[in-house]
Amino acid sequence: MNKELSLERRRLTLAHELAHGLSDCQGMSEKEAERAANLFAGAFLMPKEHLLREVGKHRQALGYTELIGLKKIYRVSGAALLMRLRQVGVISDPTLTYAFQTIARGWRTQEPEELEPADIRGKRERAMRFDRLCYRTLAEGLISVDKAAELLRLPLPEVELGLKGPQKAHEDRCQ
Repeated sequence: MNKELSLERRRLTLAHELAHGLSDCQGMSEKEAERAANLFAGAFLMPKEHLLREVGKHRQALGYTELIGLKKIYRVSGAALLMRLRQVGVISDPTLTYAFQTIARGWRTQEPEELEPADIRGKRERAMRFDRLCYRTLAEGLISVDKAAELLRLPLPEVELGLKGPQKAHEDRCQ
């Protein structure tokens, strides 16, 4: 994932790509497949029933502070949140348009109150599967500790600690 993107955007992109990986889009145009992936991503990150409990079934308007609070709950972009509220019928098309013309003006290009400061992007919430697979292959003896350190971009002692745990790594150093 591009760490230059906001946390909110990365999460939505990952969910969108997950949809492509899970779905069979045969017979769909590229535009339809992209729309389906976007719908999946919104539903995956902001489940309808939970969203309805948080905001109510029908709303005529939403305030800035409320939207930022919801954005923090679901860890999604403000624009994606508004689109999902429209998809589940909480707000109407005119309410969505009005929101993007007023309190959410510019939210499609500039994220309001980003969840992750730009200087630490990609450090708080990062994918762990690659790390787990490296440690798995290391534990199974399929790669060396040196190779795992290279793949994980970690110092050798840190990889050994990750493999053996703090107690065992300490005992090995004492012998």
